[in-house]
Parts: sequence; C-alpha cells; structure tokens
Amino acid sequence: MPRSAVERLASDVSWAISRGLPKRDLLAMLRRLIATALPGSPELAFAKLELSELIVRDEPFRAARLALDVLREGAEPRAFGVLGIAHSLLGNFRAARRAYERAVELEPDHPGYRHNLGHLIDVAFDRPRDALRHLAVARRARPDEAAIASSEAHALARAGQTARALRILERDLGWSAAEAASCVERWRSSAETPRS
Repeated sequence: MPRSAVERLASDVSWAISRGLPKRDLLAMLRRLIATALPGSPELAFAKLELSELIVRDEPFRAARLALDVLREGAEPRAFGVLGIAHSLLGNFRAARRAYERAVELEPDHPGYRHNLGHLIDVAFDRPRDALRHLAVARRARPDEAAIASSEAHALARAGQTARALRILERDLGWSAAEAASCVERWRSSAETPRS
C-alpha cells in the first residue's frame, strides 16, 4: 500500500477514535493499519499502541506483546501503562509495578498511572502507606473520580487512617455513615489478617 494511503488510513483511525466508533469497527481498522504500515513507521507504532489499549482487558497477553513492540521503538508512557495493566491482569505483579513505575517516571503527574501504581502497591504488595503518595497525586489531578477516591480511602483505612478514609467515602463519594463505617471496618480487618 502506498505511504499516502497508509497515512490516510491512520488519519481515518484517529478520526474514528475521536468520534467513539464501536470497538469492533476500531479493531478492524487498527488491524488493517498494522497489516499495511511499514515496519518502524509512526503509523505502525500508533496502531499497535491503540490496539493494545483497546484489547488489554480481553486479551492482556496480546496487549502486552503489542506494547512491548511499541517500546522497542522508544520509551512511551502509554505503552508502559498498558503493559502495567496487562501484567496486573495476568498476575505478574512485579512486572506490573516496574511498568507503572516507568510510566510514572516518564509522566509523574499522570493520574491514571499514579492511581494504578498506588492501588497495586496497596493491594498486591500489601503496602498501603507506600501507596498513599501515588494515590494523593492521582486525587489532586482528578478529585471527582470515584475509582481514585475509593482506592485512596481503601489505602487510608488499611494504613490505620480511619477518619480520613471515612471522610472520603461519606463526603466525596456520598456514602451513608453506616455504609462507610462497615466498609472501612472490612478493609481494616483484611489489612490485619495475615496473608499466606
């Protein structure tokens, strides 16, 4: 396929993504772009990165392979982010942590990378106090995002900061006092239960 046609296809894919076309349509377009783009071209890297983000929840191993292909061309924070998600889903928590840490190193204020890293450190590594610095950065950037607020409350409760956890759940997430107290107690109990 001539270079101009590949560039036009990449432009069409960008347009489709910006318009929120259905996943099945995007998958077909991205696969076609990957099949026709030249090795090492920006269009190929773009298509592989977009495809990896699109399939990571359903096909984490394949998404990781695509992200690694992109990373062979250079350090790309989004590729490290996808790699972190893929490794988390596959249960490779050390590899996920390394990928998220690299993404944070490249984009220190990115709330998604900070949230994912903080939540992983809290849950998979049982280090809620260490997680709090990452979750605080994510919350400052996206104070209204419920998933981030919930992750921060989880780490706070597990780190023994019950009052702060309750405040987030009640004030920021709109939970009743009884719901918040019950949840925080459950989280604290899980933190005190030895892991095997």
